[in-house]
Amino acid sequence: MSFKGNYKGGDLVSKRGRVYNRIFSEEEWAKVNEENKYMIEDFLEEYRQRKIKESTIKQYYNDLRIVMIYILRKLGNKPITELSKKDFRRFSLYLSEELKLSNARVNRIMSAVRSMLTYIEEDDEYDYDNNLAKKVKGLPKEPVRTNEENFFLTFEQIMKLREELIKRGRLQDAVLLMLMFDSGARRNEVYQVKKHGLLEGNRTNVVVGKRGKKFPLVYLDDTRELIRQYLEERGEDDIDSLWITGKGENKKPITYNALYERIVSMSKVLSEIEGRKIEFFPHSLRHSRIECLLQGQDPRILDENGKPKKFTLEQVQRFVHHSDPKTTQDYAKDHTDELIDDMFGFNKKDQE
Repeated sequence: MSFKGNYKGGDLVSKRGRVYNRIFSEEEWAKVNEENKYMIEDFLEEYRQRKIKESTIKQYYNDLRIVMIYILRKLGNKPITELSKKDFRRFSLYLSEELKLSNARVNRIMSAVRSMLTYIEEDDEYDYDNNLAKKVKGLPKEPVRTNEENFFLTFEQIMKLREELIKRGRLQDAVLLMLMFDSGARRNEVYQVKKHGLLEGNRTNVVVGKRGKKFPLVYLDDTRELIRQYLEERGEDDIDSLWITGKGENKKPITYNALYERIVSMSKVLSEIEGRKIEFFPHSLRHSRIECLLQGQDPRILDENGKPKKFTLEQVQRFVHHSDPKTTQDYAKDHTDELIDDMFGFNKKDQE
């Protein structure tokens, strides 16, 4: 991949002559695992297609080269997809303690790593389901783009957003939101959904997921009613896909990247509703659904006592088609602090 910039021995120099990093040489970069280089190129190519600013792409490129050099030096030059949570935590400490980078710079680099691995996680080309870099907290005084508060949307937030999208006449987007949430599916799986047969039950056509797994996506009755309203508004056409752009004779299937942009655009709507900036992405809805089912937070699904049903880890694992329950657990929030507070009654003491 080519970049518009001046390179001097591994340093990317801006037009003003500022050196962004003096951490490695081009000779050392040549030794980096080719698979890791390819992942950077693939990720940044996706960002180019989304019309991300060239300056931002250059910044990502610089930051991601640093982590790959670290892997070369400290971790045997293995693929970044094989790193553990502890590896990412040690990398963050390396940046701050050995390289003496500012908290802002460390958080920016870690944000770049998280963003790339989120892309890898969602792309079917890669056998990767567990972005552990997300589990490493940012350093103080520098907010991380996808912090836990924003990354996990509550059921109440989902429903508020649903109603606002309907109110704004964005029925298709409301369907997209609820189908992704109900099914806990990946973006590529939702992209494959056809319009035919959706009103006959609670399952879509069969889609192809990671590692060639084939299965239908599941949705609840209120989402089916929403689909009915959307298809009625859409009218007759010869397009099989559930997702379209344009009206009348200008209708056409939506592109894969455009589907991503629609989901991201919903962040702005939710931000307006709540009066604060909230950023979420397609995979955020998958994480949120897993958390919701494990904690019993969906009042549309009741147990025998009429309370929101809690599902077991194994049940949720099968539902979202993970090969390992540990992957499913890693998708959920860490509730250790809450459990400890309950054990020792700390919450009650605070309330007294």
